Amino acid sequence: MNGNLKKREIVVITGGNSGVGLALAQRLLSLEIYLTICLACRNVSKAEVAKEKLKVDFPAAVVDIVQLDTSSVSSVNRAAKELQKRYSSIDYLYLNAGTMPSTSIDWSHLPWLLFHPSYIRDAVSTGEGLIQMVDGDTEDGLKLIFATNLYGHFHLVKKLENILCSSRSQIVWTSSSNARKKHFNLNDLQHKNGAQPYSSSKYAINLLSIAVNEKLGDRGVRSHVISPGFSVTAMTTPLLSDLLWTLLYPIFILLRLIAPTMCVTPWNSAEALVWFYVSDGKYINPEKLHTSCTSVFGKNYIMPEKIEFSPDEPSQLYQELEALQARLEKEIIE
Repeated sequence: MNGNLKKREIVVITGGNSGVGLALAQRLLSLEIYLTICLACRNVSKAEVAKEKLKVDFPAAVVDIVQLDTSSVSSVNRAAKELQKRYSSIDYLYLNAGTMPSTSIDWSHLPWLLFHPSYIRDAVSTGEGLIQMVDGDTEDGLKLIFATNLYGHFHLVKKLENILCSSRSQIVWTSSSNARKKHFNLNDLQHKNGAQPYSSSKYAINLLSIAVNEKLGDRGVRSHVISPGFSVTAMTTPLLSDLLWTLLYPIFILLRLIAPTMCVTPWNSAEALVWFYVSDGKYINPEKLHTSCTSVFGKNYIMPEKIEFSPDEPSQLYQELEALQARLEKEIIE
């Protein structure tokens, strides 16, 4: 074998069949990098469609598919085994899969915003107070949003720990502008007793990324967290009609003057994810959330912001999730 041949990098993207995950794959391949993209997705049929789209746009691309449903412990276990079977290393692990089961917009919240204009920016850029969500339960007895957004990815990292460390991998978690410390409670990790399960799960992702960096950093793993800002994806389109989204588009562009996180398109929202690929993670502060932003003129850029957390929170969360993992695995064995 020619020793000068460059190693093909392996990039695994959970939830890579649509939205920001698919845009990330497109943007990485557009850089003409020598890599293999693995779409780790719940719906294999949709992943096949995404693969064909990528192959049309990038005929020389190497695109693999692994079935992964982060809301299911057994699915995560199977996916982890399959990934270790297929690849001797994983260079980048993008933990992007997520869910935000929403029913509608709470229009009754709008009058309140008119009398409290200081909250308008948060409401527009994060949906806080405007989006009504209904959480569910998984086959493992976990809350759906918690399992899909947070626990399933934690479980995957634990199962892949050896290969991630031997590969000196970079892990990039997709959080949200909606992540709020005020909605998170270590004594209610699954947010069974609150009305903001999505915000809670995303803030927990911020903490977990810090904890993973602390746990695995000495073994060469770098863990970071990003926010994609707001874009119109499969999670947001059910909220409004296609016509209304079209009519709102120019308003979203103008809103960038006060809320540059209004990326609008998945391509723009993938900016922070791509930035981590082309940057050296060891020089980036793991305690900062890096958010994708787009100016009113369409220029993409990154906005770093210190994550608000108490010193012991990341390690405490990690320990709680380890305890939950031990309990779930014991139940599976029994």
